Amino acid sequence: MDYKDIATPTRTKALLNQYGFNFKKSLGQNFLIDTNIIQKIISASDIDENTGVIEVGPGMGSLTEQLARVAKKVLAFEIDQRLIPVLEDTLNPYSNVTIVNEDILKANVQKEIDQHL
Repeated sequence: MDYKDIATPTRTKALLNQYGFNFKKSLGQNFLIDTNIIQKIISASDIDENTGVIEVGPGMGSLTEQLARVAKKVLAFEIDQRLIPVLEDTLNPYSNVTIVNEDILKANVQKEIDQHL
């Protein structure tokens, strides 16, 4: 697949503007905008095509997108309802990604793992 990376300052800013998104301080929202850092995270995690990954707080999908390119499946929990349309848009090309709009602390994680990973 050849898609434009989410994790760039230009693309992140465009998505923020497109969706009129404002950060919520109460959720501690920060978005990764450097694919080099993301690649270091993935490399250090030993993720491969046989790995199922759980991500908490995918934001706009910067890390999620890169995980989807190397992992078997990605299950991401996003508490902020406002980010769901962004994630549906940015991660649409990746059939191995499932987004759950729920607080990870309140979710039935085992049920989600059984169903999606």
